Amino acid sequence: MSSQISRWYLPFKISRDFGPGTGREPRLVDGITGQQPNRSQGSNAPRFQWLIETALIALAFSLYAGSPAPNVNESHYLTKATHFWNPQWCAGDLFLGSSFSHWFFYAVLGWPTKFLTLTQYAWFGRILTWVLLAFAWQRLSFAVVPFRFMSVLSAMFFLLLNDRFHMAGEWVVGGFEAKGIAYFFVVLALSFVVKGRWKYVWPLLGAASAFHVLVGGWSVLACFYCCAAGWIRRGNERSMDPGFWKARLKENLIGLTLGGLLALPGIIPPILADLGTRRETILHAHNIYVSHRISHHLDFGAFPVWHVARFALMVAVWAVLYKWLRDRLLQNPIIFHRKLEPIRDFAAGALVISFAGLVLSGGAELGKQFPVSLLRFYWFRLADFAIPVSVSLGCCFVIVFWLERERDLLRRCSCMLFVVCILLASVLMIRDKHRVAIPNADLRSLPQYPGSPERFYQSWQNWKKMCHWVSENTAADAVFITPDQQQTFKWYAGRIEVVAWKDIPQDAQSIVEWDRRLIELNDIQKAADLELFQYSDEKLAEFAQEYVADYMIVPQRVYDLAAADPSFDRSTYEQVYPAPGVKSTWVVLKF
Repeated sequence: MSSQISRWYLPFKISRDFGPGTGREPRLVDGITGQQPNRSQGSNAPRFQWLIETALIALAFSLYAGSPAPNVNESHYLTKATHFWNPQWCAGDLFLGSSFSHWFFYAVLGWPTKFLTLTQYAWFGRILTWVLLAFAWQRLSFAVVPFRFMSVLSAMFFLLLNDRFHMAGEWVVGGFEAKGIAYFFVVLALSFVVKGRWKYVWPLLGAASAFHVLVGGWSVLACFYCCAAGWIRRGNERSMDPGFWKARLKENLIGLTLGGLLALPGIIPPILADLGTRRETILHAHNIYVSHRISHHLDFGAFPVWHVARFALMVAVWAVLYKWLRDRLLQNPIIFHRKLEPIRDFAAGALVISFAGLVLSGGAELGKQFPVSLLRFYWFRLADFAIPVSVSLGCCFVIVFWLERERDLLRRCSCMLFVVCILLASVLMIRDKHRVAIPNADLRSLPQYPGSPERFYQSWQNWKKMCHWVSENTAADAVFITPDQQQTFKWYAGRIEVVAWKDIPQDAQSIVEWDRRLIELNDIQKAADLELFQYSDEKLAEFAQEYVADYMIVPQRVYDLAAADPSFDRSTYEQVYPAPGVKSTWVVLKF
């Protein structure tokens, strides 16, 4: 490869040793003329190219994730934000009354709930998150591949890989919640990692940790790995000298300190949540959280084999890609060190964290309590994000490299074909995301009717109508026993639930109580056709008294099945919805 580097590729040569972990700003000279650049001169690109690219990326994000509200987690987190700013809203709800693990997110971005409906608030937050993520991605992509509109392609490729090749179910672009804002700071921090400007990295990761302590915290560790690997490679034999490490740490001390202070709002609330709680209760809550409720995100043994296989395939592609890039660019190693090495090292750090999670999962399989307690920290989360980032940017780097530097027609045609495949696959993915006009939170939780989408759509409409009736015709402090196959009752009705499977509380004592209520009220709904009517009328009345419940919602078919039994006493309940003789999917009974 020619020693002269195309201006898109690396506009300036580095005048001294520079790379991730050096902590030094490079002095640049023009790669062609050898002169220092005139920073006042504009480029050939449009002055606001970054703005155009950001807008296109945000548009791609909105097409991908712009399903009707609420999304899967929005019905969980945004109701919590509403209660944070209006404690009288659903006061007494077990989940809403538990501790606020994402306290900083609710405090900083929950205030619009005082003026907006939940749906309006969801769209406000979605647009904010998508624009922020688009801006950060454009900066990161352009830092690695400074080629016009390549950031848009890399963003679409990242979405495709994250959506179709994740292992533990981690997503980045979606509904409005704390981790979307946290990932904005992480992606922006990575853009500075690529530039070697570590003094900005640590405060940005601290801000990410304030919004979501796990997203930010794991990213800090992966960046530590990235930074240390760069120091070792640049330090060579000096890396064995303790003085070398002391000097490097001193260079980053201010940034690390500021990042640590910024992270405190995300660190302190989870610690305070379980202060004073018995150790037995805490350990029991950890078992419930890891083994029962969130195992599909936390325990390697619970991951579907197909998810593991496709993620392993992506990791293999990542390894081969970066080995080829390193070998191909050895004649100009500064290109690889400056642009690609940091991204590769960040992904490698994420894989190290996931490997630790794999070891912990093995310990949990052996019945050890300590690994179970540690698994609640989402050890596989970062790899689902970092590997798609690394692969998408590396592949786009190859595309531009071949288009700009190579004269081989076959390689250029291969690049264009690859671009077309990314675009086509993205279109198909987006089409699949919008195959039905039903919110994802309802799509994944309400009873399914395979082969009858019309019946499912009518069931969803009836669910909304029933919830709206509840909102307009019951007291604001009314308490409901709700069906197990739903997660949006509070979203639509704005009323208290005794328990909901999706709404796991945020502190150990409440988690244990939540699990007890699930066993009593929800598990039986899955075990028998009569669901709650498996209990006697007296037992249901006891539950109503214990949980101060005013109403019970059951499927129409279950109520009709129970009413057909001669022993069923209709006088125990008052059917308040729907009107007598009217058929609906759901029935509201008053105790």
